[in-house]
Amino acid sequence: MRFARFAEPEAPPRRGFRDAFTDLVDRKLGELGGRWARESQRSRRAEAARRARVEMVRRIEHRTGRRYAPSTIARWAAHDATPPDTDMLWWDRWAAIDRAGGIQALAAQTGATPGRVIAWRDSLDPDAPPPGRIPVGARRPTAAPQRIGVEAIGVLTIGRTRIDDRRVPTNPMEPYEVLLVGPEVMDAWLADDTDTLMELLSDTITEQVIGTWGLAPEQEPHYDVTDILQFIANPN
Repeated sequence: MRFARFAEPEAPPRRGFRDAFTDLVDRKLGELGGRWARESQRSRRAEAARRARVEMVRRIEHRTGRRYAPSTIARWAAHDATPPDTDMLWWDRWAAIDRAGGIQALAAQTGATPGRVIAWRDSLDPDAPPPGRIPVGARRPTAAPQRIGVEAIGVLTIGRTRIDDRRVPTNPMEPYEVLLVGPEVMDAWLADDTDTLMELLSDTITEQVIGTWGLAPEQEPHYDVTDILQFIANPN
């Protein structure tokens, strides 16, 4: 008796850096402001790709300490080459975050905290469980934003301009900057999780401080905390 031979199911295609870059471009496309609604799809896609290249430069620098030109990012994406000193595990997790709309968005969708999303993203364990919904018994009521005082040193990027060792607050007469933060920031501070705390504060300062300067959105201003000099809970 002859038995039919069934073909082995094909493995899903391997994702590469080009796919991660495309996911980020799609995210940036969705984040373009109203001014871009009047532009052609080609122009909007080109602007989203430009912003994605700038963001990739920032991510790689934060991960490896090395800063590359946006044109290098474009070349790696075109050739589907993984940037040096990074791996596709990390890029695949970044891509999942980008498809969700960002760290805060993925945290909201899964019921996790931003800190748990960041920890999962940066974990070296390929079997690390993704941030999932918190068991009902472990959930905490949503907390109101809390005032904190922060003095930080960081890197300010505005378009192609990079300013190292920029202090926040920028007014030398102010001892600290007052920010409104959620419980994930306090959790990171209480746990002495400096890496997560700096990343969360980077986004908070970008939104609440740099975002008030009236800069054009296409300049993509961003502040990356490199050192926390003061962290004051409930400042006067």
